[in-house]
Amino acid sequence: TASQRSRASKAAVRGQAATLLFQVAAKTGNRLIAALAAQVETDVFAKVKQAIDDMTAQLKQEMADEVKHRDFCVNELDTTDKDIAIKKREIKETEDQIDDLTQTIAELTKEIEDATKEIAETKVQIKKAGMNREEENADFQATIADQRATQDVLKKVLTRLAVVYGKTQEERLAASGASSFAQQEPGAAAPPPPPGFEKKGKNKGSTGVLSMIEDLVEDSKKVEADAVAGEREAQADYENFVSDSNESISRLEKSITNKSEAKARSNEELSQAKADLAASEGDLDRLHNVDADLHNECD
Repeated sequence: TASQRSRASKAAVRGQAATLLFQVAAKTGNRLIAALAAQVETDVFAKVKQAIDDMTAQLKQEMADEVKHRDFCVNELDTTDKDIAIKKREIKETEDQIDDLTQTIAELTKEIEDATKEIAETKVQIKKAGMNREEENADFQATIADQRATQDVLKKVLTRLAVVYGKTQEERLAASGASSFAQQEPGAAAPPPPPGFEKKGKNKGSTGVLSMIEDLVEDSKKVEADAVAGEREAQADYENFVSDSNESISRLEKSITNKSEAKARSNEELSQAKADLAASEGDLDRLHNVDADLHNECD
């Protein structure tokens, strides 16, 4: 009948549609299309149409989800790459800071050691200068004692000879018009003896002897004066040396204090920089893990 022929025609159409859908499902590996093919083969057309509509809606949703996931992957990968680049730059800057601080600390340590050695050497030099000064002063005291003793002896000799020749030293000098410290010019004739000496019939060479002794006294006084001047100069030089050395020590000690404080600050900064570096390296490791996970999810 016509009704039977119509049902047969519809069945043939469903069979063709089912076959076509099975072929598409086989090529794409889509389970939904395969399920739809099975329904087309068995169900009525209304149910097939509904299934097609449902499948279409689901495919559209899957496409939208894929687009959303792709955008997510692009954004996250880009952000992660930027964060990794920033973190690497931070690590490089921190490593440079650590290198600079390490070098600064080494230089400060060397300068502090050098200043400490210089202070110690300066103190040794002050001590040596003090010992030398004591020895020089002892020599000076001995020289002064010797010269004054020599002068005392010579003055006593002059006094006794003057009595022997009949006049005191002062009277002889007054008579001759000469100073007790006058010196005869080299090569000049000896002055005539005092009148009193000739009258008493004493040796005419007595005046030369007395002048010679007076010259010895004068020489001794000059040696004493030179020794005093030398002692004063040596003492002044010693005091200037000690003063300059103490000023140098004071400057070095102040420098050591300042550099020690700078070294302490650098050590604190170095410790903080090392902590920052460790934290940054940890952050970088985590970013690399995130980047690997994103590639596993998105690639």
